[in-house]
Amino acid sequence: MAFAATVDQQNSAIASIAEGVGRASSEARVGAEAMSRVAGVTTDARSTASGVKDLAGSVAVEAEGLEAQVRQFLNNVQAA
Repeated sequence: MAFAATVDQQNSAIASIAEGVGRASSEARVGAEAMSRVAGVTTDARSTASGVKDLAGSVAVEAEGLEAQVRQFLNNVQAA
C-alpha cells in the first residue's frame, strides 16, 4: 500500500511539473508573439519618422525659396 501511495504521489508531482512546463511554454510563446508585434510597430514608426524627416526637409527648402522671393519683391517695391 505504501508503495502504491508513493507511486501516486510521484505521478501527481510529474503531472504538476508537466502542467507547469506547458503553462510556461504557452506564456513564452505569447511573449514572443508580443515582441514580434512590437518589432513590426517599431519598423513602421521608423519608416514614418523617415518620411516625416524627408517632408520637413522639402518644406524647409520651399520656405527658403519663398523667403527669397518675398525679399526680392520687397526690394523691388522699395526701389520703385
